Amino acid sequence: MEIYTQTPSPPNKVCRLLTIALALFLSYGAYLFAVVAWWFYNWYYALSAFLLAFILIGILRSKLLHAFIPRVQQEFTYSDKDIAAWYLHMTLCSEAE
Repeated sequence: MEIYTQTPSPPNKVCRLLTIALALFLSYGAYLFAVVAWWFYNWYYALSAFLLAFILIGILRSKLLHAFIPRVQQEFTYSDKDIAAWYLHMTLCSEAE
């Protein structure tokens, strides 16, 4: 039986900043794309960009969850910050420890 582990905490300031940036992108990225599209075009393009970005960021969030969180722990619900922490722990910030 595998043991459950806690969500890893970032070991240094750079990893903490990257975790926050990725979590904000996963949470508010669709809104950012919509505002940029509205600024450069009009509200119709902004709505289209929002819907497309919402779907694409949801797919990205799901891929990150299933690729970088251990399989035994995927039954739990994770926030965007937790998904970002696991992703960075498994890729960039693991050797910083």
